[in-house]
Amino acid sequence: MGDYWIKIVEEEDEDIKRHHYLVTAGDAAEARKAALSFIRNFCDEDDNPDAIPDGFSFCNNAIQVRIADIKETTKEDFKNFLLKMHTIQK
Repeated sequence: MGDYWIKIVEEEDEDIKRHHYLVTAGDAAEARKAALSFIRNFCDEDDNPDAIPDGFSFCNNAIQVRIADIKETTKEDFKNFLLKMHTIQK
């Protein structure tokens, strides 16, 4: 089993939000399957999202959430990224 860094893009009107997740899977295909399952339930307001390439569209296409990238990583590298991103330095 390996660790995979999943980069997800959420688009709503002009707003773009980027999300980063870590998944442990047997290979990249299994990681992608887990990520798509996660994305399908991403928006609580829509129980029946429409499938789009690499993701799902919610609330009559008002919100689109898709996989931007999947790459093999380590928990340590992912942790370091999160610490760097969420640390304020003088």
